[in-house]
Amino acid sequence: MWQFNLPASQNMKKKLRLNFLLVSLALLIALGWLVEGNFNFLLHGFWFTSGFLLLILLSLVDQPFFSKDSNIFVNAITAGMALLIMQPSYRYGVYYMCVGLVAFLVISSFIVMMTQNQPLSYEKKWVQFLSRINRQLGKPQIIFSVLFIWGIINDYNVISTAFNVLLGFWALFIVVSSNTIWNILSSLWSSTADTKNDNALGQIFGVQAKSTFLARLSSNIQETIDSFDCVEFLHSVNDGKGVRKGLVLDSYLLNEEHWIKVITTNEINELFGKAPCYSNHVKGIIYKVQSPLNNDFIDRFVGIVTEKSNIGKIRFIYNSRVPVQEGQLLEVCISPERIVYYQIVDGVTKIEQLESKNESGLIIGEAIQLGTWNQEKAQFEQFGWVPEVNTPVYLASPIQEIEIGDGEYKIGEIPSTNFPVILDKNLAITHHTAVLGVTGTGKSVFSRNLIREYLKDPAIKVVCIDFTGEYKCRFNASELMSQQVQGEVYKLINWVSKELEKFGNQQDKENLTKANASIKKIIKDNIDGFLKDDKQQITILELPDVSNTASILEYTRQLFQVLFDIAKRHRCYGHKVCVVLEEAHTVIPEWNFVGVAEKSSQSLLNSIAQIALQGRKYDVGLLVIAQRTANVSKTILTQCNTIISFQEFDKTSSEFLSNYFGENIARVLPNLRFRQAIAAGKALRSNVPMIFEVPVIIESKPVEPVLKEPTTTVQIPERKRQEDVEAQDDFDIFR
Repeated sequence: MWQFNLPASQNMKKKLRLNFLLVSLALLIALGWLVEGNFNFLLHGFWFTSGFLLLILLSLVDQPFFSKDSNIFVNAITAGMALLIMQPSYRYGVYYMCVGLVAFLVISSFIVMMTQNQPLSYEKKWVQFLSRINRQLGKPQIIFSVLFIWGIINDYNVISTAFNVLLGFWALFIVVSSNTIWNILSSLWSSTADTKNDNALGQIFGVQAKSTFLARLSSNIQETIDSFDCVEFLHSVNDGKGVRKGLVLDSYLLNEEHWIKVITTNEINELFGKAPCYSNHVKGIIYKVQSPLNNDFIDRFVGIVTEKSNIGKIRFIYNSRVPVQEGQLLEVCISPERIVYYQIVDGVTKIEQLESKNESGLIIGEAIQLGTWNQEKAQFEQFGWVPEVNTPVYLASPIQEIEIGDGEYKIGEIPSTNFPVILDKNLAITHHTAVLGVTGTGKSVFSRNLIREYLKDPAIKVVCIDFTGEYKCRFNASELMSQQVQGEVYKLINWVSKELEKFGNQQDKENLTKANASIKKIIKDNIDGFLKDDKQQITILELPDVSNTASILEYTRQLFQVLFDIAKRHRCYGHKVCVVLEEAHTVIPEWNFVGVAEKSSQSLLNSIAQIALQGRKYDVGLLVIAQRTANVSKTILTQCNTIISFQEFDKTSSEFLSNYFGENIARVLPNLRFRQAIAAGKALRSNVPMIFEVPVIIESKPVEPVLKEPTTTVQIPERKRQEDVEAQDDFDIFR
């Protein structure tokens, strides 16, 4: 932020005021000698020593155009001291009126100073009233003019020449010392003494962080000044670097004067060349450069770094012709060889107080650090420092195209750039990946395309656990088990679940053992057949029910157990296996979302989680696809070393992902657009969380699913007990 902190005498130069002070004093003395014939008035004339001398000093040096309450208090005390040394012959009615005025100003200004604790416009009405009355009556031009005029009335007859001469001088002084006249004199002084070129705009009045300058424009300039006009100037802060080129960032109207903010950088200097456009520069005067910038600098400039930036996040004042948005990549040149990249995550508006009641509207952007770009490794690397205040911020420049290695896949790019987001497919499988996001954000299309990338490697096998039917239509894949066998297995598992709900002494132990063995054998035979089939890379296992009942969970547990047993013993016959869990809350729900009473399936969930956690050791990994994190097992989600999250709205998801991505970027989740996501994790070349954009993916039309003929018949021994008629009916199906 920037703010004017100028003295009250900002409307004219100090030298000009001091020169006028000397001229006024000399003229007063000359007039006094003319009317008196001697210089005795210098020590004995009240009108001179106690009136006009104070008027000159305070009007020209201390309080030319504005007096604060503390100034009023000092003025009143000074006037009171002058009244105390007055000759007794002067002490009549007018004297006591002046004493009363001075006493009122002393007391009221003291009360205001003791009472006021905030800006005047927010104070109580009576405080505002006293302060504003005092600031009018206590001006040097008012209070000391009264003493001066009263003094010359006492010493001279009102119809005398001496009285008229001194009164005329007082009137001339009051007129010439007014704000309007001084603006004219100041501009004339500046234009005649400092400006030596028709293209001179005004004078530099303040410097911010060696690269940003505040300049007050002359009132008589003919040029129109707009944002991004170019200027050049010579200033002592340049440390011998000579004439500098600059860019006008913004303009302000303050106290009826025009101010501009100018930024100068090495890049701006290089764009115009080292040679100055004008000669005989006056130090501190800025000159407009007529030739425009014929390059992409304006199209890339975004703003400047502002206060409260830190290593992980910068705040910048947005001041650009270029529209920006969330997710856009910015670059900041911290040194000639070091460019650090930041990604926009937020923007807020702010009203900035300039001076008095003047305000300026700003847009403050926030961007998190991605780091420096390593072209060879095609990744961002963290940088451990913060840029200086007022460092220019630019849109990121394009980079050289990156060659994608074997076993890698470009899942997208950072918005509006060619910076790739590259995924290692092997690590994504073996270390588990989660794809999250609400319906309609592109999550499912992205996931299916990722699976297609996996299938380009003949060593990878994919098992999709799904109940939506979408995968069967989108992939030319056979089912893991025929619908008949799958239905029989599920009914058998349902019987096992019901049997386990009974008390131990009521359970059919023998048939339970045989049923479990039969279930495992059927699943193992089908998985073995799939893994050994070189022509088949993907298979579908559709769940028969969308609810996460104990039977569904037991079904999933049995599948996981068999698959990982094969992985441990046979290393999946030389393949990597990716298990896709579509609508993961159905098969790996959080325990409090399980559709059974009293956490009776928590042991099953723990078993699934234990198996999933060990899978990476044997080249078996998960692709977890879910809408919300709240109803998916956190034990498994926390083991997903790569997370890709599309748009999320619920607080639970934001809080969980903020622990993974970081709070700053997690706040972006509700604002992500279609096909935008946040990615982070081990499988990505750049491990820092970043917003990226998925390319347009056109899927082929759904195909007819491949139905698998039954290859296994479910057989278990005759049941010995017939108590449960309903269970018997289910059991008879498998006989």
